[in-house]
Amino acid sequence: MLHPKQNRIDYGDQLIPPAGYTLQRAIGTTYSLDLEALMVLPVALFYSQPLDGDPAELRYDMLDAITKAAEKITIYCQKAQIKVPHKYHALLAYWENGIEEVQMAHYDQSFHPKVWIIKYIHPEFPPVYRLLVTSRNLTFARDWDVAFSTDGAVGEEDVKLNMPLIDFLKELDKHGKTPIEEDFYSDLQKVKFDKDLGKFNRLRLHPIGVKDLLGKQFLNPVSTAKGWEDLLIVSPFVDNTTLKTLSKICGTKPYLLSRKEEMDSIDLELLLKFKCFQFSKLIEYSELNEELNESDGSDSIQNLHAKLFVTQQENKISWFLGSANCTDPAQGRNIEFMVELRGDSLPGIRPKDIFNQLTNPEKADGVTLFEPYDSENRNDITEWKKNEIELRKIRHALALLTIKGKAIQIEGGTAYDLVIEIDASLLEMLAGFNVKIKPISEENKKPAFLIGGQINLIKQFTGYAETRLSPFLEFEICCNDSKCSFLLMMEIELPTGRFNKIFSSIIDSSDKFLKYLSFLITGEETAVIETGTNKPGVTNGGYTHSLFDQLPIYEKLLIASSRYPEKLAAVDKLMQRLKDESPKNHESIISEEFEEFWQIFRLYNQSLQHAK
Repeated sequence: MLHPKQNRIDYGDQLIPPAGYTLQRAIGTTYSLDLEALMVLPVALFYSQPLDGDPAELRYDMLDAITKAAEKITIYCQKAQIKVPHKYHALLAYWENGIEEVQMAHYDQSFHPKVWIIKYIHPEFPPVYRLLVTSRNLTFARDWDVAFSTDGAVGEEDVKLNMPLIDFLKELDKHGKTPIEEDFYSDLQKVKFDKDLGKFNRLRLHPIGVKDLLGKQFLNPVSTAKGWEDLLIVSPFVDNTTLKTLSKICGTKPYLLSRKEEMDSIDLELLLKFKCFQFSKLIEYSELNEELNESDGSDSIQNLHAKLFVTQQENKISWFLGSANCTDPAQGRNIEFMVELRGDSLPGIRPKDIFNQLTNPEKADGVTLFEPYDSENRNDITEWKKNEIELRKIRHALALLTIKGKAIQIEGGTAYDLVIEIDASLLEMLAGFNVKIKPISEENKKPAFLIGGQINLIKQFTGYAETRLSPFLEFEICCNDSKCSFLLMMEIELPTGRFNKIFSSIIDSSDKFLKYLSFLITGEETAVIETGTNKPGVTNGGYTHSLFDQLPIYEKLLIASSRYPEKLAAVDKLMQRLKDESPKNHESIISEEFEEFWQIFRLYNQSLQHAK
């Protein structure tokens, strides 16, 4: 069940709606967040496409999905854990209202769950919910992870087992700008998820660090149990405190599968109480080996990121998988999410079976994910961990700062100057550390240094086009040879027409307009949108569109009006958006011929709306 070749899960496949269903609402959580991953994620949720798009090569389906993503998708992440993109893209603006940053009270706490709760709807059948619990962050990392996915239809009666999931969503609601809809809660309470569990017969949910409706906090069910007869631990991060606890409550010598560098930091005497195996260095660096590399993209280190605890007690087996590491914060200080699969002690799911599957190449078609721990060549990472803690403290302190911005339009022009105010009066900078700041879209100007103990008024970032304004600021913390960078959002009021200007800067020619229009009607136009601005009213071939050239579009509109009238509203919205932002001194992207013809469909669409 954890075969490294046969049991692979594709993240995009897990987000695609069931056949005949469409996305109504999706809530996702992650510790760290890659904005570039958000450029391709909506395509899976809206149009059932795999997550293989390149953010640098924008397609028509990607454009449409991104521009409406935040209307139906909300992502919760740890504050100060949004990754700086390799290149700024103005379309990221459409995600601003869909991202909720969660600030924890102390630096040694994390908002760490990796969960998707998705509601799909069908014109004839009850809504279906999907629960996806993973150990993976919403990034492009190709580390080895583990995930569980299950679907359930909305029924007639409340399901008691779903209450921890409701408690989890209520906790998210405390941190969000926009409340989660009541019908999302009420329908979710009536979903039966524990069907088709294979060798397991029961499903339980554990939102660690969250309180239920009675005020009782959920704790880590693995470390708080009375005892286990057998135990397998798969965790990329471990610490002495948690391993001591688990060694005491397990009747046999537990299996411990982790990263070598993490086990190097554990007391050797304590490790002797475990059967220790380290993640294979051959697998970790496989993409850097030409003979082993099967990827067609940029090469990357593939480390262990999966979290899995397999327990046995009185002939009962439990698998706990999700976000919680084998560390002290994950026992109840963090917010985590784990799913528990329970069943009888059957071959293939017991701790020893999973251990053999992951360490014996004969059980996995020659793939050895874990090898015996090399205790002879231990590396001291004490100083590195101390430095990481200091960086974490500063990152947390920066996330607590009040950051305000103002976009001031240059007199007589269309560009804007930024004024950024950061109250760092209570910020104490450690010796040897410095913090630099710049807008996410800035490519040329040097960053500003943040000075602790005072209010910082930063005025050096000037001359931004409206399409390059953003609430995101890039922070970089530097200390000796180590540094980290991340994004924080400032409080700022931006021009109301910014989204339309961003859109019209991409759909900037008649050719692109017609291709996008074709996609809205048929869903068939998924080509890459060519960069560079064409003259409005002219195609890439250099000839002006005529009514005859547009006849295929008219035919598609006629079909849509009879079969999919809801698509007419999307077309009308597109045309209004482009008309509002078309340059006043240029020929319109939308020809007069098309505008006249469209009036017929507009009136028809209005009549449909009145009839409802």
